[in-house]
Amino acid sequence: MNDMWGRIVSVIFAIFTVYGFYLLVRRIISEQTALWAAFIYSILPLNIYFSRAFMPESLMLMSSVLGIYFYNEWIENNKWKNYIFSLIFISLAALVKLPSLYLGLPLLFLSVNKFGKSFLTNWKIWLYVVLTFLPVILWYYHAHQLYLQTGLTFSIWNFGEDKWGMIDPLLTFKFYNDIFFKSIAERHLTYAAFILFIWGLFIKRKSSKEKLFDWWLIGIIIFIFIAPQAHLAQEYYQLPFTISASVFVAKVFEKYFNQPSIKESFKENRLVISFISLSLMVLILLSFLRVNNFMKSENYDATIFKFSNDIKLKVNKDDLIIYPSDGNPTLLYLSNRKGWILNPVELTSEQISEKKDQGAKYIVSEKKVFETEKQKENLKNIYNNYEIIIDNDEYFIASLKNK
Repeated sequence: MNDMWGRIVSVIFAIFTVYGFYLLVRRIISEQTALWAAFIYSILPLNIYFSRAFMPESLMLMSSVLGIYFYNEWIENNKWKNYIFSLIFISLAALVKLPSLYLGLPLLFLSVNKFGKSFLTNWKIWLYVVLTFLPVILWYYHAHQLYLQTGLTFSIWNFGEDKWGMIDPLLTFKFYNDIFFKSIAERHLTYAAFILFIWGLFIKRKSSKEKLFDWWLIGIIIFIFIAPQAHLAQEYYQLPFTISASVFVAKVFEKYFNQPSIKESFKENRLVISFISLSLMVLILLSFLRVNNFMKSENYDATIFKFSNDIKLKVNKDDLIIYPSDGNPTLLYLSNRKGWILNPVELTSEQISEKKDQGAKYIVSEKKVFETEKQKENLKNIYNNYEIIIDNDEYFIASLKNK
């Protein structure tokens, strides 16, 4: 399987994201801030890495940015083409990733900022809401019918059990450390850009509309709290955070680097400009090092590639498999096999029997995902009851034929 074409499509979407982002920031704030924001967004390590990944994130980010941009153009110029373009892109973002509905918050801000309370009686806005939700509702209704027929699901409806509505993570320090420091501050922004982001939050807004990026950021943070487990499992869930964050970083550069006379500015703010310059150099260096490190994980000597090759050798192409994992479907993709992704804690004898009745022939998994006592007990049950075809320190393949 050659994923080159899928990667090229993702790169094209990423390019349009950067350009649309530039147009939006230029319209809302200034040309200089837009150039800095687009540049910062483009060099953040995970933005680079996932912009060439065969995943829907690039399409979702592009649709989000262009949807907001064209909505702003519509409320300013009242042209139907902008209205339609915005409608298409916002709907597409939600169709690709349902959590993109958080974009309703920045859209609501733009509406209130332009029309005040009268937005409630604006029939075009209500039509926009209806036409945005209609394809989303129809698509997820269709997806639910597929679930009823096949048992396959997007794993988004189990409120309080998997991705959504889990309160326990929010009550731990580990959650905030993992999401806001290890993921957002370290991996996404690098600490260099994170410091500038915090700094930029305190720079005075030049206009009321500039608060669009505040509300965009708030919408993403609300999404993080609504779906904490999803964000803990996958760091790419925080990619939308870098859109607004890049604007606040850019405002720092715009304030100190775009003076009429940079020499005079440097004389007055020597230490500040030196610190910002150093931060930029560190950002570029860390981005390069981290992207390089991420790329190494795609080395064909990595465990996941060896595992996928063993699956191709031992499992017929049409045989369905049960794949206990943390929710990442990469192994199924690499091995070109179909089946069910289950949380290791769900891998009970009853669940295995149910999947066998639906056609499952094998269980494949990395051993490292079996961490808790309950999960280890489920793993022991597999070894005791089923034929182990491949077994090493890193992974196993078990046939669902009883011993």
